[in-house]
Amino acid sequence: KTVAVNRVARREFEILDEYEAGIALVGTEVKSCRAGKMNLRDGFCSVKAGECWLENVNIAQHGAYQPWPNPTPLRRARLLLHKREIRKIGQAAAAPLDSRWLGGGLTVVPLSAYFNARSCLKLKIAVARGKKLQDKRETIRRREQDREVRRQIKQ
Repeated sequence: KTVAVNRVARREFEILDEYEAGIALVGTEVKSCRAGKMNLRDGFCSVKAGECWLENVNIAQHGAYQPWPNPTPLRRARLLLHKREIRKIGQAAAAPLDSRWLGGGLTVVPLSAYFNARSCLKLKIAVARGKKLQDKRETIRRREQDREVRRQIKQ
């Protein structure tokens, strides 16, 4: 079951590499995610001390009263990945702009959150490069050309 989708990420970034990560949640955050109260729009991932963290993702509080305190909505959450994946993501995210690693200037963004067959919350993240205005226009132009071709085929 899909919980949240970051549609802005595919428009604003060129996706280079995708990964599936688990996410460590506390308290009532899982209930909030099941209810679909998760917003990935401004989120990003960072690698610090050999761990990958999901930052700036809003997971709304569940319910007004709980016997234990709810975590803050914009709390950092640890992502569960293999060490080699963390290393690879860390190299991509830390690459300077003039780097040879795919041209540098890369970031790691969340694409979607979903529950898998075993009811574990998974996050699809991607190493991406920000699109410039010209690239965005090119994408729109290509999409409209494809639509026109499909229209011609139908007629």
